[in-house]
Amino acid sequence: MNRIVRTAASLVAGCLVAVVIAQTGNAAARSFWPDYAAAEPTKAYSLAMLVARLAVGALCTAVAGCVTTIVARDGRAAWLLGGILLAISLPIHLLRVWADYPAWYHIVYLGYLVPIAGLAGLAMQRLSLRQVRPQPRVTH
Repeated sequence: MNRIVRTAASLVAGCLVAVVIAQTGNAAARSFWPDYAAAEPTKAYSLAMLVARLAVGALCTAVAGCVTTIVARDGRAAWLLGGILLAISLPIHLLRVWADYPAWYHIVYLGYLVPIAGLAGLAMQRLSLRQVRPQPRVTH
């Protein structure tokens, strides 16, 4: 598979993984946190709920960055994924949901997308390289 096709496939895979993890995390919060489920329709989230939402977002961004790197076989693709996630999220947050959350929430969420995706991809690439390289034998 050529590099462009592999990178494109990795970005699709990363986006899909991010959506699946976000949906799973939100469903788990609704199922196991009754106050969260009650707050969701009006988005009247407590501070703890907002932090939990940010944590789920960070987790899905990091895992998506790792998946993107694995599929692309190139950690740089994860930085591109972060840019895509930001490009998708920015108009949603600025135009549709800005009034639903405090400003700090949007700043934190939008601010971590690129660095978390990129750094997770970099970490995955380094981990993959370490596993591929033969380790020197130590004899005693």
